[in-house]
Amino acid sequence: DPRGHIASWSAAAERLKGYRADEIIGKHFSAFYTPEDIANGKCERELELAARDGRFEDESWRLRKDGSRFWANVVITALRDDKGNLKGFGKVTRDLSERKHAEEKLKQQSRDILEMATVPVVQVWEGVLLVPLIGMLDSARTQQLMERLLQRLTETSAPVALLDITGVPTIDTQTAQHLIETIKAVRYIGADVVLTGVRPAIAQTLVHLGVDLSHVTTRSSLTTGLRVALGLLNLQVVAANGHV
Repeated sequence: DPRGHIASWSAAAERLKGYRADEIIGKHFSAFYTPEDIANGKCERELELAARDGRFEDESWRLRKDGSRFWANVVITALRDDKGNLKGFGKVTRDLSERKHAEEKLKQQSRDILEMATVPVVQVWEGVLLVPLIGMLDSARTQQLMERLLQRLTETSAPVALLDITGVPTIDTQTAQHLIETIKAVRYIGADVVLTGVRPAIAQTLVHLGVDLSHVTTRSSLTTGLRVALGLLNLQVVAANGHV
């Protein structure tokens, strides 16, 4: 009716929302809305817009009788008599939950891919993981780095991690602290860390900042760092000519 009370009920509506006709007819249509939407005046606002414009359409969460939520497409149409007087509203609801879940899954996959691209963890040798860092390390990225690296170390049981900072343009106190936090986290689970890409300019900056990396194995290049990592595994890199 014009105030939002349910005057008729279909078998399709019963299947979707779980109410029998005798349970829901006469009740206000806000029974299908979430508590937060009711508190925000969403029900009244939708009827006002439908009355003003003749039609209102929306996609949002709705409630079934059992309290479960489903993602719905809702169309509310104003019903008027020959004189234009508002007699009530027609309401059609479609369950779009499957589409919503598919969209959310796709979004999560996109976030996962972006995270992997931002903080890649690559197995370069059996027992050796490489994290090639590019750009600055802020708190959020450091958290991603630690989570991904620790996860991969656990999955692969790799005993050595290479952190390569060749692609990090500058080092400040915050970046250095984030590196140290990551190294500590890796060591807590029993893995060794080799920090590579420590160029002379980076080394001077670290000294100037008073950052103590004396407990960390560092190398200027990824190649030499990989040799150290393999040495920790009691392996050697042998060139094609047979030289070590």
